[in-house]
Amino acid sequence: MYNTFYFILINKYLLLFLVFILLISCKETPKPVSDSRINDYALYDAKDDFHRFSYYNNNKAIVLFVQGNGCPIVRNAISDYQAIVEEYQEKGFKFFMINSNIQDNRKSIKKEADSYGFKIPVLVDSAQLIADELDIKITGEVIILHPTKRTILYRGPINDRLDYESQKDIIQKKYLRNTLDLILSNKEITEDTIPAKGCIVTRLSSTEEKDHLTYTKDIAPILADRCVKCHNENGIAPWSMSNYNLVNGWSSMMKEVLISKRMPPWSADPEIGEFENSLVLEDSSLRKVIRWINEGRKYGEGIDTLETIKPVSFEWKSGVPDTIINLKTEKIPATGIVPYRFQRFTLDLPENKYLKAIEIQPGNSKVVHHITLSKNRKPQFIHAFNRDEIKHIDSYIAFSASENNSTEFPENTGYYIEKDVQLTVQIHYATTGKEEIDQTNIGLYFHKEKPKKEIHSIGTSSYDFKIPPFGEKVSVVATDTVAKNIKIYFLSPHMHYRGKSSTITVEYPNGEIEKIISVADYNFNWQRFYKFKEPLFLPKGSIIKVEGVFDNTFQNPFNPDPDQVLQFGRQSIDEMMIAFYNYTIEE
Repeated sequence: MYNTFYFILINKYLLLFLVFILLISCKETPKPVSDSRINDYALYDAKDDFHRFSYYNNNKAIVLFVQGNGCPIVRNAISDYQAIVEEYQEKGFKFFMINSNIQDNRKSIKKEADSYGFKIPVLVDSAQLIADELDIKITGEVIILHPTKRTILYRGPINDRLDYESQKDIIQKKYLRNTLDLILSNKEITEDTIPAKGCIVTRLSSTEEKDHLTYTKDIAPILADRCVKCHNENGIAPWSMSNYNLVNGWSSMMKEVLISKRMPPWSADPEIGEFENSLVLEDSSLRKVIRWINEGRKYGEGIDTLETIKPVSFEWKSGVPDTIINLKTEKIPATGIVPYRFQRFTLDLPENKYLKAIEIQPGNSKVVHHITLSKNRKPQFIHAFNRDEIKHIDSYIAFSASENNSTEFPENTGYYIEKDVQLTVQIHYATTGKEEIDQTNIGLYFHKEKPKKEIHSIGTSSYDFKIPPFGEKVSVVATDTVAKNIKIYFLSPHMHYRGKSSTITVEYPNGEIEKIISVADYNFNWQRFYKFKEPLFLPKGSIIKVEGVFDNTFQNPFNPDPDQVLQFGRQSIDEMMIAFYNYTIEE
């Protein structure tokens, strides 16, 4: 009898255990969401984070509350909005506020957010591109967008509690809450609303010149200055901005990539740090291009400036190099991910030299993604940092990517090269849909005499990390401590396909902390060295902190396989978390 009892009891718990295991194994695996990427709006928020709306396409809807500094109704409505956010964000909705006021800026919005305890990110629409797209006219209004089409599902007030210079204790009309419930129930949105109450948003469109913009007078000069260096017959872009007809034909796509901030390809936050090679397009120029597209793309009078621009030349930009290295020809397949290619060679110089400049000329710019040149010898920088060297990472010499093929070291500085040093070239190729070949050349320019200062390189990096499958916001941090006074001239954050953002901060010996760059919209396709307008001085004892955030989910469109545990590795399908610098020692 006791044996029978224990047998039943054991089998009961065994059954429960099997059910538990079954429930775990049946847990739904995340799946990719179909998204055309049309109307893929992108904005920074008041706390410097970056948001592209397609990233939230796995939600049931994207909810925007129009905020404006100093608006009494907005300030009173925040508590109502935050109460709804707390209840519904776990049900699959993504909530933001958005500020399109021309009198507000990121700094003042952050101050307002801190003063009134905002818990929701405030998107900053400084160019009013989204205000134009969504026709934002008043604060205090809620706009609900379809998560993949970004069409408007609802617009109106949160509820009926607030009016001009008056408010009620009891809410009778729960407009936003009712609409969210209808979306949850997959029912047609039939909520009957009244216009939102708030403060009028002054629109730039109401103050802009009423004369039509023209291609020849207004648009071609912007494109020539910012775009043609890549969109050239021999450039890296897939099409050439060589005349009006081509620009006109691509204009709708141009508008889309401008609104989504995919172009110009500058991933660093324009409000953090000042960089000589910035590609940022000012708000006024952005508005001109998009307004010209919306108004019918009028040609105007006069010559077509873009027709006068010559194709990118394959000649050496700095004159004939002192030494030219002709790399071996590489064959690239039509499709797929190409593992890094490595080539090694030894310089045969009569004596040790100092490099003044390096130019890397890809033979086929359509397939060369980026190239790293480093030397296979113990780095010389160690006395400037409190750690041991890291081979290859701390001995890089030059980096070529996108349109940045030439490295000119600062005046009166040079990079030390031993006469018999062996150099390694690492090449990352991208496929184009057809088989390609590339034969890259490297030009070295030397100082005739020893320069005043030697320039060094270092990479602050992390090797001991793991990114779990479907990890959404995985932070990896690395630090270096400066042992001598230094000046930093160039820097370049580097991650692979899962990289989402990279931020570099400095903690000075006095405790002050400064964010020196924020690549908030990291994109592996655009490897770039950021050149300070003025070199950054770091006193002895400063701590450099690099934080990389990784996204190993389907929401990351670059992710080849989110079902993988990721660790440090050299190939693009692995991961890296590095920030490279060039610096001099300041006595």
